[in-house]
Amino acid sequence: MLIVWSGTGLAAAATVDKITVTISAAEPPPDRIAKRMTTSVTTVGEQMLLGRTVGDVETNKASYEKLVREIFDRVLVGYTVDQVNILPGSTTHISVAVVPWGDVVQSVSLEIDLSGLSPDLVKLIKKDMGKVEDQVANVLIGLPVDSVEWAGGVSKAVIRELLAAELPEFRSNLEITAGQHTNIKLSLVPAGPVIDNVQLSLRSRTIPNILLAEASPPVREAAGMLRGLPVAFVERHKDYFSAEISQAAARHPAASKYGITLTPVIHTGTETQITLNAETVKYRVTLEGNLDMGHQDDNTSAKLHIGKFTGNRDEVFFEVKFLPDNLTWKFDPGWGHKFTENTMAGIRYNFSDKESTLWLNQYVGSNWTIRFEHMPKSEFNEFGVRYKLHDFLSAEYVITEKENWLRLVANL
Repeated sequence: MLIVWSGTGLAAAATVDKITVTISAAEPPPDRIAKRMTTSVTTVGEQMLLGRTVGDVETNKASYEKLVREIFDRVLVGYTVDQVNILPGSTTHISVAVVPWGDVVQSVSLEIDLSGLSPDLVKLIKKDMGKVEDQVANVLIGLPVDSVEWAGGVSKAVIRELLAAELPEFRSNLEITAGQHTNIKLSLVPAGPVIDNVQLSLRSRTIPNILLAEASPPVREAAGMLRGLPVAFVERHKDYFSAEISQAAARHPAASKYGITLTPVIHTGTETQITLNAETVKYRVTLEGNLDMGHQDDNTSAKLHIGKFTGNRDEVFFEVKFLPDNLTWKFDPGWGHKFTENTMAGIRYNFSDKESTLWLNQYVGSNWTIRFEHMPKSEFNEFGVRYKLHDFLSAEYVITEKENWLRLVANL
């Protein structure tokens, strides 16, 4: 008897140190909502029971169950608390059975407001968003319609968490309309700096700028889709936008006719710069006009270069040069070899002067070119450094043994 009395006394003196909760229903609530219910009941249970003796909880079990039911009934919208059962112990367990009342949410649709964006951009953004609609549906389907507003905070938190991970360049605004078919309107607002303007530059070493100018309208239209987008979003999807711009340019008839390869380079920023490099492996045709300042003879000239690539690296060409000052024409056939993408050298022969010229062109970056020419017969050397000021205009400083001068080059 002493042993039994002592065991009973110890049990009565033990205190409640932990609360666990189970939420059940004939139609179980969505996981996230069940977790929120569990958290609410756990909070109530901890405030009510932690630190009390197990004996006290056993003695007043019915009163505590009634109190939990009344409190949770006031907090919980859309559900009725059907039953509360408390299992006393150092870890006390509270079981709560709930019953939904009224209609429940059967389907969820997510309407995304992306007005002003092209259908392709909308697809890209939705792809970034992943399965947001499915995630939201998991939160709301099965909930009583009247509890959607109560659970809306959870739904919005879910959407914002997903968007922060998948689409960090935008902030979201949400509007939830509850019903058996619940509709969620989502609008996206750019976060951080956006692209205010797009500057397009078309450049080529093998195609006349005049021909490129014909292809610029569709390219400019494609580049215009970047305006208003977050800079970070465009930077993250640079490959996608490069491909879109390339495809827009490739639709021009000249692209397939001359076998043009189009490579856009995007430099993102509030003032985004796009350089479209257009090259062909079939031909090289250039037309330029020169105006020399500080040179004694032939201050103006025009040169047409027409070349045909005979392989991946070799070119056979013919150049025609016209000197308006003395109405002179010069005809130079020649050959060139491409050692690297930026280094080309070869030889040409001038019929008028009956003299050959060895030449070397070295491209440095997208704007600089170094040129060297050597005439073995007359032992004449010419060195030039050219800088592209604009798609249609370059400046070159020419150095020879006798004189130096500045040349303006119109890249037609």
